[in-house]
Amino acid sequence: MVRSLALISTVTLSLSFSSAFGSDIYMAHKVSTDSYKKDKKDGETEVRTSMQWFAGDKLRSNDGNESVIMRLDKDSIYTLDHKKQTYYAFQASTLGVPANAQADGEQVPAMVSSMMGNMFKMEVTIEPTSETKKIGQWNCTKYNQTVKMMGMTTTTELWATEDVTIDKKLLDKFFATQFMTKPGMQDFAGKMQKEAEKIKGCVVYSKSVTSMGNKRTETIDEVTEIKELTAPQDTWVVPAKYKMKKIE
Repeated sequence: MVRSLALISTVTLSLSFSSAFGSDIYMAHKVSTDSYKKDKKDGETEVRTSMQWFAGDKLRSNDGNESVIMRLDKDSIYTLDHKKQTYYAFQASTLGVPANAQADGEQVPAMVSSMMGNMFKMEVTIEPTSETKKIGQWNCTKYNQTVKMMGMTTTTELWATEDVTIDKKLLDKFFATQFMTKPGMQDFAGKMQKEAEKIKGCVVYSKSVTSMGNKRTETIDEVTEIKELTAPQDTWVVPAKYKMKKIE
């Protein structure tokens, strides 16, 4: 759950530079996570890398065993689990609604949805500040984000720049995909997307702190590389052997 909140806080680092560069763009991130117990470091620093590809109205994000494929040209979003070889499918134009819901004639009862929402009681806010500084080659402005869920609070400082052209429609939808597969959180996905609209430009650095009781997790996500590079041929498709799952 802690890592999920960290992903929520750092997903804004996935940007669309396609219109700025005019071709496929590859971007890499370095993500460093430290855990603390009673203010003492608990274990070694966990360092991982994630990557994104951008091509017009298409986006793909790879992070460990999970990937997100966004095809706005096909009004589709796919979230993949490579370990289980499964995926979920969604309509991009109807945030949080499974692509197979209408075809199957299935809907989550309003009472169940309300109960799940009350149980999670998730809140999110993003507030702009007047603080500015240069990070790498970019002139950045600071934003403060707060996410509260089930006794955990994640506070994140986001540094965004308007020096880079960004496809906001693509970014804002990607920002909310972390909630689409979680029961009772589809409504929250919409709230997260709305808050993300407050950010001007794109985020190139973030630092988040997740607290629960006497435990704390700190995560830093920074862009390490951006370059023009043609995406592999299979970047924008779900592997044929993967099985589609339904939201439970």
